[in-house]
Amino acid sequence: MLKLLYGTGFLIRIALFNFPSVIDTLSQRVELSTPVTSFKRLTEGVFLYNNNIPPYDGGVFHQSPLLLCLFSFITTFAPFIVPVLYATIDVIIAYALSIITTIKQQQPEPKLSIEKTSISPSTVAALYLFNPFTILNCVSKSTLIFTNLSIILAVLSALRGNMKPSMFWASVSAYLSFYPAMLLPALLLFFNNKKTAAVGSFTGWMIILFGLSRLFIGSWDFIRSTYGTILFLTDLTPNVGLFWYFFIEMFDQFRSFFMMVFQFHAFIFTVPICIKFQHKPLFAITFLCGIMAIFKSYPSIGDASLYLALVPIHDEILKYCRHKFLIFNLFAYASVLSPIFWHLWIYAGSGNANFFYAITLVYNLGQVYLLIELAWAMLRRDFDIEHPEDIGKPVIQK
Repeated sequence: MLKLLYGTGFLIRIALFNFPSVIDTLSQRVELSTPVTSFKRLTEGVFLYNNNIPPYDGGVFHQSPLLLCLFSFITTFAPFIVPVLYATIDVIIAYALSIITTIKQQQPEPKLSIEKTSISPSTVAALYLFNPFTILNCVSKSTLIFTNLSIILAVLSALRGNMKPSMFWASVSAYLSFYPAMLLPALLLFFNNKKTAAVGSFTGWMIILFGLSRLFIGSWDFIRSTYGTILFLTDLTPNVGLFWYFFIEMFDQFRSFFMMVFQFHAFIFTVPICIKFQHKPLFAITFLCGIMAIFKSYPSIGDASLYLALVPIHDEILKYCRHKFLIFNLFAYASVLSPIFWHLWIYAGSGNANFFYAITLVYNLGQVYLLIELAWAMLRRDFDIEHPEDIGKPVIQK
């Protein structure tokens, strides 16, 4: 059964990769591809590097040097290697999610009397493999998939109590996309007596990754072109995030202040969430992945696919969510109308940027609403465990 599940997920992706027109269209969709995850820009960077032209000088390539190194090597093989690599990574992520689910369910945890069954690990894997967001992210060949893989492996290693592998994968994810650094405090919750050693390990791996990047590129120019672009939003290509339209309209004299506010806002939730859910570090990571998907400077639906894959692991709280139908409709509404509004703006000329930005706000509203529901559900369940006599009764603050 499991072989059929993973095999089907793999074959669906490989089959879609055999339609070049579909791949070309998806790789250019702003919902799937951003300036810092675009496969097209990655291939341009590889071409420049292979022709001894500094890839970071033109303001086009904004991805990490080691990713450039990897694909400089991969492109020397047959073209089918890249689709196989992407499909395999998705299967690995799905398998890791099933193991995470198994480990979580084996941990001793207070339960309510009505909680008799838990979600099957294979179901969690299936929900990831057959999620349309996940499939589209994979087939568009977004390099975000490498960040998602690193995050999942960091979480899996942490659940197993393997500090060094966890910190290695956490450093790789932060190195690739910067924002996963906010997950470090939540990962540290797994290592009660090893927090200092874990931070030292994370720092050490980051130094090694930056050192290898400097050795590979021959300069530190990549820092400005990768992390500088993420932090200062030097490329205002539209995406599903909140930054691009706001800073297109922003006066230059206010740009630095609001850029600092926006970036600070992405990280400000980390400490409160880790403190409130310190007894549930896996849930804290799930929540922070959702925050990252909303407030990072260049988000895509691949970011949403990551935390949506983690949500079913916490199946015990899903029955507490009160507005599942509304949240589903917000995601569906945005998914259908986003390409339509983009077409009206870019191709038909009968709309403007407000059309597309409005639907991205609906999409992010759905994400915010989902996170609010999850937080409320977890807190309410904890309350019911501590006060079983009040199950089903409204909580009144005195």
